[in-house]
Amino acid sequence: MDTCYTGCMSDDKRASERVMNVIDVDCRTADDAATPIAARISDLSTTGAFLDSMNPLPVGTRLVLRFRAGPKEVHAAAEVVHSMPSFGMGVRFLELSGESRAAIEALVRAQA
Repeated sequence: MDTCYTGCMSDDKRASERVMNVIDVDCRTADDAATPIAARISDLSTTGAFLDSMNPLPVGTRLVLRFRAGPKEVHAAAEVVHSMPSFGMGVRFLELSGESRAAIEALVRAQA
């Protein structure tokens, strides 16, 4: 059974193409931006990502993410839409600039 961590349907029916790739991410909750959360991106698309984390946050938690997509630094507001204890969390991007979206799209195309 396929599992979608970004709130979409099975792999062949996804709203946007994704890539499996380990990317370091600066992850913080929107209400406590001073405290980083130990996580890394393992699955990325223009609509969201899966964050590997031993201590995933509850569904509905708002996050602020900063990571590199190729040469560009991406800043995104996101929301946890799926949480798996001791494994990680799927997030949906809430705010993503056109430049950040283009950087993710370029990374996805390059690795697809």
